[in-house]
Amino acid sequence: MSGLKRGEKHSLRPVHVSVGNVNVDILFYVDKIPGPDESIYARDLNISPGGAALNYAVAATYYGHYVYLVASASNHVLVQKLLEEVKEIGVDTRYVKVVDEQPGVVAVFVTEKGERHMVKFRGANEFLTLNDIPRNLVKDASVVHLASVAPDIVEGLGTVAKSHGAIVTYDPGLYALEVPEEIVKLSSKINVLYLNKSEARRMGVSNVLQALHRGVDMVVVKRGGEGAIVVTGGMRVLRGYSEPIRRVVNATGAGDAFDAFFNAAYVDWGDPLKALLYALAAGALKTYCRGSTLCWDRHLFAKQLEKTIVEDQGRVDESRIGDFI
Repeated sequence: MSGLKRGEKHSLRPVHVSVGNVNVDILFYVDKIPGPDESIYARDLNISPGGAALNYAVAATYYGHYVYLVASASNHVLVQKLLEEVKEIGVDTRYVKVVDEQPGVVAVFVTEKGERHMVKFRGANEFLTLNDIPRNLVKDASVVHLASVAPDIVEGLGTVAKSHGAIVTYDPGLYALEVPEEIVKLSSKINVLYLNKSEARRMGVSNVLQALHRGVDMVVVKRGGEGAIVVTGGMRVLRGYSEPIRRVVNATGAGDAFDAFFNAAYVDWGDPLKALLYALAAGALKTYCRGSTLCWDRHLFAKQLEKTIVEDQGRVDESRIGDFI
C-alpha cells in the first residue's frame, strides 16, 4: 500500500514517519528498589503504551503534525488495546505489522524521586525489517525519525528519505552504547543525531566530531535534568534548560517527547534554537505524566515554555566541544 501524499488526509500538516518499537510499559512506583531475594509492595501501578517510536508518534501528534507509526507489534490482546488508545489520539497505525509473537515489554521501577530502573524484553520488535517500511511513505515524509532501530535499517532508509527532501533523525538508544563506530558510519544518512548523556559519553568527543564532519547537521545531547546541548556541523553550540514547575513523576519517554517537539518545531520554523526551546519544555512536561507517553496539557506546556531558557553560544573551537557534551 502506498503512502498518502502530503495533505491528502492531513490538511497539509507536515508528515512524520516514526520507525521503531512498540512496547507494553509496566510501571511500578516503589519507595525503594528491592535487593536480592527481597519482596516489596508497589505504591502504584501503571500499564502504558510505550516504545521510543510510539512515544515519539504520540508527542508529535499532540504538537499538531500528522504521524505514521511503523513498527512490529504482538497480536496479544493487551498490545492491540494499547494501540487502539494511540490511534484514538490521532496516530496513524496502519503500518504497524502484527505478528504472532510475545509482546515487547519494559518493566520500569520508579522511585519517589523519579529515578528509574528498567528491564526490557524486545519480543515482537525483533521482527521489524527494512521491507516493512513502505518507500512511498518515506518519500512523502517531512521527517523520518528512527528510534532505537538497528543501524542497517538507518542505512537502508536514510539515503532514500534524504534524497526526497525529508529530514532524517536517529535516536539510536542502546546501539550508541554497543556499536558507537557504526553510528558514525551512518553520518551521511542522517541530519540529526540524538544522544543522552551516557550515550554521548560512550560515543566520545572524537566520534561526535567525526559524525558532524561526515554529514550530520546537528548532534543533540539530552542531559536529563541538566537540560540539553545542540552542536551543529559549523561548531555552533546551543544550550538550554527547563526549570520544573511540578514534581517529577516519571521520566520514561521524556527523551522521545523532546525528539518529537524538536523535529516538529524545526520543520515549522527552521530555527534550531526555537526547536530546542520547544523540545526542552515538552521533555519537562512529559516527566509529570504517570505513563510513558506524553499527557498533553496545552496550558501547562505554555507555562513550561515560560520557565525554559535557551542560549546561542556561537561558534566554538573544536577543542572546546568536550566542555559542552
